[in-house]
Amino acid sequence: MKKMLTPKEVALSMGVSYWTVLRMIKKGEIKALRTPGGHYRIPIYSLEHHTAITLQSKVHREKQAIERNIEAFKRYFTPDLAKILEVIQSYQGLPTISDLARALNLHVSSIWYKIRRLRTGGFAFGADIDHYKLGLTVLLVFLNRIISINDIPSVFLRYYAPIVPKGLFLVYYLPLTYNIEDILKLLPEQHLEQCWIIEGTYSSKPKYTLYYNFKEKRVLFDWSLMEKRYYEKLGKVIFTEPEKPSRIDLIDLLIAKELEKNPFISLRNIQLKIKMHGINIRYSRVLRHFKNHLLGRGVIRGIRLRLVPLPSEYNTLFIARVHGNSSSLYALISSLLEHPAFTTASISFKTNQVFIGGVVPFTEIITLTTFIESLKGIKEVEVKLLDRERRMAFTIPYAREFYHGRWVLRF
Repeated sequence: MKKMLTPKEVALSMGVSYWTVLRMIKKGEIKALRTPGGHYRIPIYSLEHHTAITLQSKVHREKQAIERNIEAFKRYFTPDLAKILEVIQSYQGLPTISDLARALNLHVSSIWYKIRRLRTGGFAFGADIDHYKLGLTVLLVFLNRIISINDIPSVFLRYYAPIVPKGLFLVYYLPLTYNIEDILKLLPEQHLEQCWIIEGTYSSKPKYTLYYNFKEKRVLFDWSLMEKRYYEKLGKVIFTEPEKPSRIDLIDLLIAKELEKNPFISLRNIQLKIKMHGINIRYSRVLRHFKNHLLGRGVIRGIRLRLVPLPSEYNTLFIARVHGNSSSLYALISSLLEHPAFTTASISFKTNQVFIGGVVPFTEIITLTTFIESLKGIKEVEVKLLDRERRMAFTIPYAREFYHGRWVLRF
């Protein structure tokens, strides 16, 4: 392994820009040496030390934030807000505040107030982006040992989580035109356990009116109700393979990036943020791209929850692989994503596999496996526990890897 890294190599490993690394060096956050020619070189131990300190700080901040969210959730969450939440998530496309006001027969100011209350209660919203329409496919990789994030390809890495007691779970979002084998060659072949190409990914739409006791202030794990919902949906829920990707450009990506962070942001504010990238664009053009390219072509599917406040006992992060017939898998996804503990579901249509992620109490892991195995049409279940403290999540690099209307990978 190299003992010295260039700023560009450090930037790729950290998932930040070259200029961010230079700023960190000048602030003393990363120790670096100067070559006789004046170029920076970063010792590998310096990067590892910075990564360890950053991770400890991140874990501490996350724990504090979780505790604050849980307390706020218990204090502010009401049946009224639960119904508002379900209406927000039921929309296809991206509803405006006026749309929500009409649907709920409320004044616009009341909708803003209730959304602020939901945010105060620990919920965070984002636009539900169909990344396949952006020209990206999902690759799930399972390794049989833990490898440092500095020793794996980091371009387009979306998720990194060690498996307990050993192993590693990785999620890549890759261009559809990219040969998957090329990235697999960059991973240690002797430790590659399984990999799956995912065509569809779906986020949770929790129904707190079903799974929350407002008097006792606790989330309910009602397996009998989940089983009932499963059989109600069996044969009636359909997920379809994605259509061909849309033609997109850099403006579409920059708009999508801002909406993923905040679906209620105004297009005027998005226009100002795009100008910060050095692109002088008129409001009418932002509006046209939003309506015709993102909404019109189905790139934005709706509003998803980026953060769901859960009690502290929900501390076991897991990923479950389930194999079965299509109708059973679709009913399973639809019923589980109604519960706050299940956050994402990814479908491999070609192999009839789904991957369901979430956070549950440790005591419910065995029950979860037994429950899924008992359902009609389910053939195989495998549950892996993930290290929640060492996991890392990343956004799509958007503008950094998109040139002249196409994605470009540079490993």
